[in-house]
Amino acid sequence: MEDADGSASSSSSRDLDAQSPYDRLLALDTTSSDSNRNLDSVSAIYLAMTTSSKLECVDERSQDSLITSVCNMEDEEEDEELDEFDPYLFIKNLPNLSSVVPTFRPVLLPKQTRSCPPISLVLDLDETLVHSTLEPCDEVDFTFPVHFNEEEHMVYVRCRPHLKEFMERVSRLFEIIIFTASQSIYAEQLLNVLDPKRKLFRHRVYRDSCVFFDGNYLKDLSVLGRDLSRVIIVDNSPQAFGFQVENGVPIESWFNDPSDKELLNLLPFLESLIGAEDVRPMIAKKFNLKEKIDAAVASPEYPAEAGDPFER
Repeated sequence: MEDADGSASSSSSRDLDAQSPYDRLLALDTTSSDSNRNLDSVSAIYLAMTTSSKLECVDERSQDSLITSVCNMEDEEEDEELDEFDPYLFIKNLPNLSSVVPTFRPVLLPKQTRSCPPISLVLDLDETLVHSTLEPCDEVDFTFPVHFNEEEHMVYVRCRPHLKEFMERVSRLFEIIIFTASQSIYAEQLLNVLDPKRKLFRHRVYRDSCVFFDGNYLKDLSVLGRDLSRVIIVDNSPQAFGFQVENGVPIESWFNDPSDKELLNLLPFLESLIGAEDVRPMIAKKFNLKEKIDAAVASPEYPAEAGDPFER
């Protein structure tokens, strides 16, 4: 995790865990003469750098040929299982947070200053604000290199329509916290391009601060050290805020639709939360996620299960 001044907290290291999926994938032979294996290896590394839940794998598979190449490594039965993943059913079957994480977890963020807006807006990154790929493509907003396995790979990034207008507005109204399930080696560079002067995002929280459960990276908002009555999280993967559904604002995943207006459409609701003593009842009334969770039923053919196929 990093604050706006660029300092890293003691609870979050830039060094990747030696047992992380990213490091395991670096062991793949990316210099093989087999071009298909090369593509699969690079694609797998991209998946390891970014989020790797079932839901997001399904979404990206239909949009990005690099991700498709990895997903196609799974057999037909697993592909069908991916298609059946229901984030609300996953949330319905989540155990209590206390049974998943240690009783005590250190708070990640410093206390809010007097000049800081009282309500915190937590934003996901990939497929919420931007879409990234390792495949060269036209009409990208920017690129940046990522170094791994002694090689340089270029990341191509598209920004969701109206991102600039959205960020300029919400950064004046809320304490903005980026909470991404992506690896910091990728996400930090991306955020440095989006916000080079660190004026938009007050804090940055990465994958090593997520809770890994049943193949999904979940975002426990309690580690932020904020009053949850004044915390909003916007994420295209609802299961990511499964431990605090009452704070969650779902948004459609975005890949490359130039006519998308989700960020603009979300602004009036977010602005209506300014001054609220507790944002959760207003979020519940607007999105009614509890009913979706209560109504979620597992298919007899595909029992309630969530997880990353690359972890099995």
